[in-house]
Amino acid sequence: MSTAFISSFTIIFRESLEAVLIVAAIYGYLNQIGETSAKKIINYAWIAALAVGGLTFVGANYLFNLTAEHAEIVEGVTSIIASLVLFQVGVWFVSKAEANKWKQYIESKIKCAISNRDLLTLFLVVFFAVYREVFETILFYEALLLQFDSESISMGFIAGVFVVSIISYLILKMSVTLNLRYYFLGTSAMLFILSISFMGYGITELQEVGIFDTTLISIPKIAILGIYPTMETLIPQLILLGLLSLSVYKAFFKRDTA
Repeated sequence: MSTAFISSFTIIFRESLEAVLIVAAIYGYLNQIGETSAKKIINYAWIAALAVGGLTFVGANYLFNLTAEHAEIVEGVTSIIASLVLFQVGVWFVSKAEANKWKQYIESKIKCAISNRDLLTLFLVVFFAVYREVFETILFYEALLLQFDSESISMGFIAGVFVVSIISYLILKMSVTLNLRYYFLGTSAMLFILSISFMGYGITELQEVGIFDTTLISIPKIAILGIYPTMETLIPQLILLGLLSLSVYKAFFKRDTA
């Protein structure tokens, strides 16, 4: 399997499954407190989020076409933004690797709306939770399409949707539970790798148009991972690795020594 396929599969799998986990957790919480009548609002919310996400995808491609004459700048900026968002999402996943933290996160999002009997607030909570996943997916795929061939990306997307559809059915209809710790940690690792890759690619594109300088250094070039022999690409990537180490330490080691 190619890097493009694996990257595409990982992105759609992670983003889609997180949306499913959020909806399933809210369903479960509503059942727990006896508010099953609010489920219809949840369905309206996630369907609306997908519809708006489709419009966002069309709008994003339209904007990309408008800026074709500045393609390298757009590609560079998009990849860097995608890198930073991927990194942030990965750190967030690491922080929620324990099931009780995930449960607290979901309950904090909907408890206020339920206690106030505010269905609009509940709708908006679910809408924006799902739409965030859709928006991130669009951003990440735009960055992927700048680096890899569309055929492998499409195959990864189809495979990811197929697998998530099966898992979603098992979660929503069969009440199957996932080991969230391994799921969060596994997908976070891939997100961090993609973040490093996108950062290197984005800076390289901006170097080509002269926005960043190019200072060559003696390291191997691994373009498929976004590693290039320049100081300008290496330093931001090392900073990301340092921040990653810090987030992992805070999530798993600091509490043990407290």
